[in-house]
Amino acid sequence: MSNASSVVDEIRALESRRYAAMIGSDLPALRALLHPGLVYTHSNAAVDSFESYVSGVETGRFNYRAVERVEESIQIHGDTAIVTGHVRIQVGIDGQARLLNSRFIDVWVRSSGAWQMLAWQSTPIPA
Repeated sequence: MSNASSVVDEIRALESRRYAAMIGSDLPALRALLHPGLVYTHSNAAVDSFESYVSGVETGRFNYRAVERVEESIQIHGDTAIVTGHVRIQVGIDGQARLLNSRFIDVWVRSSGAWQMLAWQSTPIPA
């Protein structure tokens, strides 16, 4: 296996851990997986920082129930990984059940040997 494909596999596994941490409200895992400089842009254009996003998961403002990764592509550029695709997320937001059907891009960076997600941006797919 080439180094690039092993890094792609590593990022895919980290994405799985991140989604599991979101669904399980696993705050220690989220804090380890998310970069302190996180910019999390939701499909409604609201933006969260690292602290406000983790706090939203902790307080139940974001209550993730299921994630379906419909399509996913991972590109590696040195110490940066770009993940794009199509995702369906079942989530409660401020107590309202929602099914988010979106295209997304997220960016992972490697610093001191560890990968962390630095940015997320999602765009709703029109019905």
